[in-house]
Amino acid sequence: MGIAAWRWVRRSRRVRRRRIRAGAPPEVERMPRRDGPRVQDARHGVGPVYQRRYTVRISGSPLTPEELIDRLGDDLNAASPVEVAVFDKTAGAAGAVEVGDEYLVHMPGPWNCPVRVVERTPASFRFATLRGHMEAGEIEFRAADGPEGLVFMIESWARSGDRFANVLYSGLGIAKEMQLHMWTHFCERVAELSGGRMVGEVEASTERADMPGTGPVTGAVAAAAAQGFALAARWRGGRPLHPRGLVVDFTMVLRGTSRSWFVPLLDDRKELRGEARLSRAAGLPPVLPDILGLALRWPQPGGDAELLLATTGHTPLGRHLLRPTTRWSPGFYGSLLAYRAGDHRVLLGAVARRPRTVPADLAALARALEEGPLSLDLVVATEFGRWERFGELRLTGPARTDEQAPMRFDPARRPIRGLRPAGPLQQVRAPVYAAARCAARPAEPERRLHADLRHRSPNFDPREHGPARPGRAGRGWHVDDLRQRLPAEPPGPPVPGGSWEIARRLVRDYAYADPAIIRRVQGAGPPEPGRDMLLEGRFYGLRFHLAVRVGDVVDRVVEVDGRRAQVWGWNYRTLQGHLERGQMDQEVRKWLDTGEVEFRIHAVSRRGPIPNLVVRIGFLLFGRYTQLKFYRRACDRMVRMTASGLAERRRALVREAG
Repeated sequence: MGIAAWRWVRRSRRVRRRRIRAGAPPEVERMPRRDGPRVQDARHGVGPVYQRRYTVRISGSPLTPEELIDRLGDDLNAASPVEVAVFDKTAGAAGAVEVGDEYLVHMPGPWNCPVRVVERTPASFRFATLRGHMEAGEIEFRAADGPEGLVFMIESWARSGDRFANVLYSGLGIAKEMQLHMWTHFCERVAELSGGRMVGEVEASTERADMPGTGPVTGAVAAAAAQGFALAARWRGGRPLHPRGLVVDFTMVLRGTSRSWFVPLLDDRKELRGEARLSRAAGLPPVLPDILGLALRWPQPGGDAELLLATTGHTPLGRHLLRPTTRWSPGFYGSLLAYRAGDHRVLLGAVARRPRTVPADLAALARALEEGPLSLDLVVATEFGRWERFGELRLTGPARTDEQAPMRFDPARRPIRGLRPAGPLQQVRAPVYAAARCAARPAEPERRLHADLRHRSPNFDPREHGPARPGRAGRGWHVDDLRQRLPAEPPGPPVPGGSWEIARRLVRDYAYADPAIIRRVQGAGPPEPGRDMLLEGRFYGLRFHLAVRVGDVVDRVVEVDGRRAQVWGWNYRTLQGHLERGQMDQEVRKWLDTGEVEFRIHAVSRRGPIPNLVVRIGFLLFGRYTQLKFYRRACDRMVRMTASGLAERRRALVREAG
């Protein structure tokens, strides 16, 4: 062992180490399952899988690749460092290597490593590990012609055979360095056996990845977390966390680092463009600290990539802990969960620069982005190493909501090229996100309930109550009329893509309704007379299904007090079983003489028959309050979403012009 240690010290600094940059897991999955007793392939091992290549280039050899492999097969110990590994043939004829031959490789320590020849070609042979080997996988020895003579390569696809071997290899690294010494020496000796000389040094290339699947403990945690997130998603309208957010454009300027990670995001020098969503995780009031999220999506070869960051600490301990805060900037956003870059586990982060201070509410963020871009430094670090800058992230306004078309992220489905999720918590993430996606889809009971609405009749007759005026209330009836001014247009017909058309689309799609109070769960599509809709009302965790039917759809020019206006709108009436009786009209108008645009809600309502005593008392106490809150929120959302739509149209025009 003293000789081996001395050779390792001499060689380890000379060996050129790099990454293969071809994914190891796909190649392992493509490897055939070997027949025969005692075969221990990579699927039976423990820990991450490694694909390793040891390459030596030889010039001046009189041998062909086939002759070199034959000479090596005649006596493997002629190339092996015998102080570390001695090949003892236990099955098969002496001399040449043939399929079915078995060897016992004697090594220092408690291991004797059995292997079997599973493939043989004129210029290569391959071993598969057998039960009791410290590794699980295969290794191939091959030779080929190269530009300077011969190229000899040893390539393995393997993982540790048991947990103790995994600690020595992946944890302490002892077995890894022993393996490096063994196969580097082997390559050098093969060059001598060939009768030629080495060109340069031996190259050692590695690719590492976790094998698919989870253990029983991780699987149980994933199942429990997925169930919890699914319940939260149903409770919060499809988003268990980060219910509301703003979407902005970003430019990512990549500058690389002082080292090579063999990851395009960390090594390249270029600009990337994409979209970011900033949000508050719990959705608490802005005055309270909350965990802030920064989600990024950008195009890459083969599909989009996503990176999720949240406010964490930046110290070696703090970067693994979430940190509530009261401002978007300055601040630190970290990935929290690690990624695998070759043999390293890394974390990514973004540092919002001083001295710009932006309070942690969405309105303040939108105003700040209107004033100018928000810049952050992109950083990378090993789990406990120092942070190093690899680029800059520039968030640019205008900010827009994604309430009409929710922007959903799932980094497990859209991974960053060259970075693989590492660790058990990353394995939990995929089923959790999948459960949240499924919870956001309509449930089968809701589909059945919606289909049953055709048998229900309205519980409100507009002919009985007539065109009630605002303020006219009798026998418990409420009449509400709200008008909200929207961004104006030039006088005349509606402008294509202008304020009136955007507002009409929002009214048509019922997008102005605050999903925290009411949302449509069945009956999507443009309103048509007679179409049934199933709504879901929400109040502090309680859920109520509310059935309505579309009445009239209006699209015409009207004249009011001598003024003409373009009107588009529709109404719905409550059905049997609804908590209320009544009708709500929603419409958008443009006054053609001035260009003013407005959103209008006109509602006639009263409490309906509620059999459940608890629900009836709750409605008496909070029903009217929630109703008025819904109207106010609807007007606010129309203003915000119309402005966001206009900003998006301006951005599109700029892109087309540029």
